[in-house]
Amino acid sequence: MNFEPLLTSEQAAALLQIHAKTLQRMARDGQVPGIQIGRQWRFRTADMAQWMDTKLQSTSHSCLN
Repeated sequence: MNFEPLLTSEQAAALLQIHAKTLQRMARDGQVPGIQIGRQWRFRTADMAQWMDTKLQSTSHSCLN
């Protein structure tokens, strides 16, 4: 198992260019992968990148008919 430093809500939100509270709500609702440690949310960079890739793939569609 490789150890990957965890991002704070503020750091992860900055990467996504959203507010930290929005990211925390999304994590609490299960919309984005996150780890709650006590009252703090933490995020793995690899999980965030995979989540973004999935979102980008699901929103891109071909207009070729």
